[in-house]
Amino acid sequence: MNNKPDLSKKISELKKQLVADLMDLVKIPSVYDGETFKLQPVKDAANKCVELLKAAKVTDVEQKCIGDEKKNAPLVYARCGPANPPKDTPTVLLYAHYDVVKPGSWSEAFKPVIKGNRVVGRGAADDKSGVMMHVGVLRAFDGKPPVNLKVVLEGEEESGDTLETYVRKNPDLFKADVIVVADAGNYKLGEPTFTTSLRGVVDVDVTVSTLGIPKHSGVYGGPVPDAFMVLVRMLAKLLDDAGDVAVPGLVREHWQGHEPDENGFRKEAGVLDSVRLIGTDTLGSRLFDRPSVNVVGLDGVPSMKDAVNLLRDTVTARVSLRIAPKQNPADAVFLLRQFLEQGALNPWGAEVTVKAVDAGGAGFEADTTLPAFTVAGKAMKHAYPGKEVAFTGDGGSIPLVAQLQRINPKAALLLIGCQEPTCLIHSYPESVDIDELATMTLAECYLLDLLAPGAKATGLEAMAPTAVPAGTV
Repeated sequence: MNNKPDLSKKISELKKQLVADLMDLVKIPSVYDGETFKLQPVKDAANKCVELLKAAKVTDVEQKCIGDEKKNAPLVYARCGPANPPKDTPTVLLYAHYDVVKPGSWSEAFKPVIKGNRVVGRGAADDKSGVMMHVGVLRAFDGKPPVNLKVVLEGEEESGDTLETYVRKNPDLFKADVIVVADAGNYKLGEPTFTTSLRGVVDVDVTVSTLGIPKHSGVYGGPVPDAFMVLVRMLAKLLDDAGDVAVPGLVREHWQGHEPDENGFRKEAGVLDSVRLIGTDTLGSRLFDRPSVNVVGLDGVPSMKDAVNLLRDTVTARVSLRIAPKQNPADAVFLLRQFLEQGALNPWGAEVTVKAVDAGGAGFEADTTLPAFTVAGKAMKHAYPGKEVAFTGDGGSIPLVAQLQRINPKAALLLIGCQEPTCLIHSYPESVDIDELATMTLAECYLLDLLAPGAKATGLEAMAPTAVPAGTV
């Protein structure tokens, strides 16, 4: 490779340090709370990311305020590349996030340990493994990658949308020819995978009122409708008898990529043995290309310990609707509101209002015909010798991806990472496989190497596939 570094050997040598630094990063409880704005742990994580990038010999590193410095997490932004790049050198943007979800009752969440071949701790996979992927790549190239790099590390991915607005206002900072979002993973441990589809999401608050104030259920119950009972009847009709979303007009498509294994899916989700999966069409279609709906919040109903015999006057439910990748969010809100406000769902004449919580997040569908996807596929195959590359979807949403796609309509967006199903992201005990971290870091190294000018003549096509040696650190 024209005296280029042996990337497989380099990552193997870096593996132990990558794991140690990942554990140090996991120790920082970087939960971004968009309500109480307790920013110090988040700022500590941002500072650690800056430290890691500078230690990887990246000199152009800064923290950007993307909103209110007293309320918003800093964005870590870095640039680097070859000293005198040819004019045709592409620009690659590497994204990950350093914030994590709340640990809940997991008391040891920020005390990472190694169990077997996995680092266990909140954020070990989602998404501090993505941060360390990018750091590992920079270390492998001694801070001088063969392409122009922009590194973007976010601190509000789990519970904020400030970065999306910032991207819209500062598009030049995020312009690139290829974008790598390291907030995904292989469909199965050790199976190279691109996530090529994301559902979008819209949330609405549905408020039902039947009384001016709560009233005694013994004195008035019977003829007077309880607001909560009205709401329950309405919410139940969001699904038909088969379990499909009953809202007419929503986009529904058929998934064509890798089909999930139903038994494995049930086990991963923790579905009880007696419970049947709902909906029609294939499992992949139900997960990736069709809408789903659930209630994520409820207001106006006391907890069990505060329960009293009253008819509820006003109650509100937050309804979250996942939408197909090609569904327009505004259209989805309109159709959902129209469905919930129809008289047939409200035969007792309760007052019903449906209010959109925000603008919603659009879905994403990758253009896998772009040349960069072919290059990335070669890189993956060299990192995972003997494996075929799979395309899968994700039923979740990453609204930032759609925003990056809008300002980079010709760029290839590659969603990859270390978050395979056994990572148990957002759950307990979250973990990441050490070999998967090393191998995905190697895959990203190969990708940048192949994207460099002249790679067609000197790149990986002529090399035998090489993997990072497996084993615990």
